Amino acid sequence: MATRGRIPRTGGHGGPPLQMIPRDAYIIEVWERTGKDVVRGSDLTEIQEALEQRFGSELSPASIARVLADHGARLGHPEILQADKAWRERQHFFTPDDLAFDTIDSAFAFIEKLGQSHDQRQSIVHIKTELESLATSPAAPANKRAIAGEAAQWLTVWLQNPSIFADWLALRRSTAEFQQLFGTFPPSDANTQ
Repeated sequence: MATRGRIPRTGGHGGPPLQMIPRDAYIIEVWERTGKDVVRGSDLTEIQEALEQRFGSELSPASIARVLADHGARLGHPEILQADKAWRERQHFFTPDDLAFDTIDSAFAFIEKLGQSHDQRQSIVHIKTELESLATSPAAPANKRAIAGEAAQWLTVWLQNPSIFADWLALRRSTAEFQQLFGTFPPSDANTQ
């Protein structure tokens, strides 16, 4: 049985602890600092934030809960399931159709949806990386490489300063280079915020 805020150093299965990677050890360390008896959804959020700060990425609430349970922590199951479900829904804000980037108008549709998103920075960084890879892939058709490179540039600006993005995109669309590559569609009065 766990003492208040301390996880016994045995596995949740009653045996010796499994070999911990540094991330797992850090999860346990952060949990122990809370001093609580039962792991709740809000605790998982706190641990996710700590993981993001230390390792640059977060882990799902269910994965964090599994690490803690394997080390003897008691779980508040309903809250953990709810926290994990909400986290997974936030991770999948963009559908496969949103991410097709087959045409310049599909890229604009993605940007419009991006304006509606909240707390999607990690997903956007990942999408930008994928687009940069596609833009340089010799296996991709030339038009898809051009669209991917353009959209990656848009995301770079959005990640650096979202507040200027709509004005920057309007200026970008008016350049001769953009019009030569993609034409003038969509019209400059389209909603890009």
